[in-house]
This record gives sequence, C-alpha cells and structure tokens, in this order.
Amino acid sequence: MTPTLRADVRVLPFDDGEGRNRFIVAVGERHFVVGEVVAAVLQEARVPSTPEALAQRVSGRLGASVSADVVNRVIAEQMLSVCFHDGAQTAQCPIRFRARLVGAAALRVPLALLSKLFTSKVAILAIVMLAVVQIAIAAGSERGVAEGLSGTEVMCAVALTLLGVFVHELGHLAACARFGAVHGGIGVGLYWCMPVFYADVNGAWTLPRLQRAAVDAGGVYLQCIYTLGLGAAYLATQSPTIREAIAWTFFLMLHTLNPVLKYDGYWLLTDLAGAPNLHGRIRDSAQQVWSVIRRVPGASLPGTKPLLLLGAFTAIAFAYFAYLLLVLGAGIGKSLGATAEKWAAGEASWPAVGEFALLALLLVMAVSLSFVLARSIHRIGRISST
Repeated sequence: MTPTLRADVRVLPFDDGEGRNRFIVAVGERHFVVGEVVAAVLQEARVPSTPEALAQRVSGRLGASVSADVVNRVIAEQMLSVCFHDGAQTAQCPIRFRARLVGAAALRVPLALLSKLFTSKVAILAIVMLAVVQIAIAAGSERGVAEGLSGTEVMCAVALTLLGVFVHELGHLAACARFGAVHGGIGVGLYWCMPVFYADVNGAWTLPRLQRAAVDAGGVYLQCIYTLGLGAAYLATQSPTIREAIAWTFFLMLHTLNPVLKYDGYWLLTDLAGAPNLHGRIRDSAQQVWSVIRRVPGASLPGTKPLLLLGAFTAIAFAYFAYLLLVLGAGIGKSLGATAEKWAAGEASWPAVGEFALLALLLVMAVSLSFVLARSIHRIGRISST
C-alpha cells in the first residue's frame, strides 16, 4: 500500500514565469515547486491505495500513461517524505531560536492602511521624493564636516534604525494584505549568528510571480518611505542622530537586497527571473562555464537566460561584498579609534559604552560576513573540482 498524503498538504498552481505547468506543494512552513506528474501523484495519494491503482488514477488525471514505477519513485523521494503521514520531518529553517513579537490579528488594521501604499502612482511619487530629499541632504553635507556622535546619540540612532527594520517587515506583510495572501505576524530570531526580524509570508507562494516579487520588494519599499520621513526630519532639525540612522538604514537596505544570502534580494531575483532554487541553478551554470573553460570534452555553455542570470548574480554579489567590506572596514576602524580615544581620555563611561556597542555590532556583522564568504568559497571549490 502507498502512504497517505497529510491532510494539511496543499497542491496549488505555481506561476514560474515560463508558462510551464508547475505546482507549489505547501506543507507547514515548507514549499516545493514540482512538475505536473509529481503534483498529480500527490493529489491522488490522499486515500490508501496500491501503486498500480494510484498510477491508474494519475494516468486518468493527466490523460497520459504513468507507470507504477514512476509513482513509487515519487513517493520514495526523500524531499517529499514530509508530505506523508509516515514520513513527517521537522522543517529546516535558517532562522533559529525564533520568537513571535506581534501576531497577524494585532496587525490587521495597520496593514490594511499600509497596503494602500502599494500602487504604482504612490511608489513613483515616493521614490522621486526620496531622491530629492537625499540629494538635498548630500548637498548640505558638503558644506560642513560631520562631528562624531555621543554615546546617547549612537544609541538613539540604533533605535531609529531598528524601528526601520520593523517597518521593513511590515512592508512584506502589507504587500501580502494588498494581494490577498495569507500571512502571519512578525518575530525575531538568529540567522546564522546575526539577530534578525522576520515576517511570516509563506502565503505569498500561492500568488502570481509578479505579485510574489512585489512581496519580496515590499520590505525595502516601505523602508524607503520610512527613510523619506527620516530625511525630512533631518532637513528640519539637522540632527546628527537622524543622519546616522539614515546612513545605517540605507546600508541595511542594500544588505537585504543582495542575492547571495536568502534575504529579499535572493527571492526577488528568483521571482523576477522565474528561477526556483536560484542558488542551485547558479551553481549548475557556473559548473558548465567552468567545464568549458577547462575544455572538458562535450562541455557546452548554458543557454542565454541561465548565462545572463549567472552574470547578473555574479556582478551583484561582487559589488555587494566589495561594498560591504569597504563600509565595515571603515566603520570598524573609525569606531575602534573613537572607543580607544574615549577610554584613554578617561571620559564618562556612557559615551564610551555607546561607541563600544556600535563596535560590537560591526564586529558581529564582519564575523557573519566572513562565515558567508567561507561557505561561498567552499561551494566554488566543490564546483571547480567536479
């Protein structure tokens, strides 16, 4: 007898942007993109059956012959074992030690209001205004040299930056609300060794491809509107605290848009390119290119779309890591010097604590970046050795 599909498993059409007949299998917090044969086997496996009888029902659903061997291979697939009662597994999530801060019910009213911002006219207006405000801030900065922040100012800048991160997560949920996708709330956890906020947007998998992309970009979009407010406040007050919060908010927005980690940039590029399992496709394309470079017999370059995707990913990743190393290196050097100067001068402990907190944050980010780089180099080494 074949195993029975779990009652909570949903098999829904999936828009991959290439017109292929694909489906999304949703079980708990896990989602799989599968072809029509696998989807049909899962849909027909909701009742106990023999492989032969299941194959007959699948053949009738598809209008094409499907053998019992194909059915057995699908059911035996380790990745899909979580879909069956006798193969339940714990979902693996890169965010550990998760704790929910705000539930979906408590956010219903603010999300209904924020979802009205997700129109093309509002987006264009917000981006233009943000550009104008930032140009005005940059022009004003050229007329004077910024002084260092006190400990209190550093802590206030961190608080404003964290508020912007919370707004970022609201943006993802507001996009879900705009397009009618089921969503959860907002929580905190650890991504590798970095503390992060996260939003439960698993329902976005059921949306059309471009709407999924809007959910991916929704966090940065709402964060841009938040930064617009900070910019207006800075022009009115010339507060160095707000200026620092703006700088760190822009840094975090660029950080989350990188496609190397599975942050917003990864999912945005995945949905815009119609390329599920983006990292796997990038590795496959890189392996093909490497084989051509090594002149392996029979090797050939990938198609135009995979090659363009590899080029775009490589260029973005290189620019991201170069920018991140430059900013973190400069920030760590500056913060380390300021911390040492305050302690050596015997100043009050509170200003020194603020500088030390900033230095600790920069060091944590640097360690995390080193870990990610090490993993990337390891993967490149595996590709090169194949």
